[in-house]
Amino acid sequence: MLFLRCLFLFTLCSYAQAGVSYNKFLQVKKAIHLTFEELRPHPSQKLYINRITQGLSESYWWDVSMVHASYVRSESNEFIEHNIYLMGGLARMEGISPEGLLLIGCHELGHGLGGEPRKKGSLSSTEGQADYFATQICLPIALKHLNSKTPFKTKSSYSSICLRQTDYEMSLCQRMVFALESEIAIFKSTGETADLTKSSQEVVDELNLSSNFYPKAQCRLDTMINGILGLRRPQCWYPGGELL
Repeated sequence: MLFLRCLFLFTLCSYAQAGVSYNKFLQVKKAIHLTFEELRPHPSQKLYINRITQGLSESYWWDVSMVHASYVRSESNEFIEHNIYLMGGLARMEGISPEGLLLIGCHELGHGLGGEPRKKGSLSSTEGQADYFATQICLPIALKHLNSKTPFKTKSSYSSICLRQTDYEMSLCQRMVFALESEIAIFKSTGETADLTKSSQEVVDELNLSSNFYPKAQCRLDTMINGILGLRRPQCWYPGGELL
């Protein structure tokens, strides 16, 4: 469940962000908590973000320079605990915006609440399913709880995507697509490419439930776009799904 490739790094469409400040980081955490309260399956389930154990300072995870995020599930005394860790090194990276960090949090939450398909031998949703949950379910709720909104200039690709849906106001839809720029940038940093104007033509015959399997970059971007548009999961990782 600990991974680097699932992180989303933000690239602004016309200028670079200097990273998320600590105060905005706290706003993102609050927005994720409020979103979890709306989505929580049962009162016995709890969410912790950057949980501090005894002996650690309140800023411990913020002070960690590692570019990393993770999800850990634990159960005890009939309670289910969802633990999300967002390292400060990730938040502070140049290019990260509050929207981008929120998208990362939604993906991590998707490992706990995203449902089937799950990783083999685990209760954690697969990477593709976490991507799908992030934009189909989590992000539109979470953005409404986010106080800090980054100014951005829309691209024609944003409008092209959002004109294909009727579930959200145009401004909210474009902010969701804007958040996807972070995914594109992190893929680029790992040597992969993905483009809002393109789509994967890969078609799979069976699910890959391996714990360390990640769909290809374009496939993951398609998955998130499909989530925004209310389309089925794409065939590039989900058999019988839908191509953009």
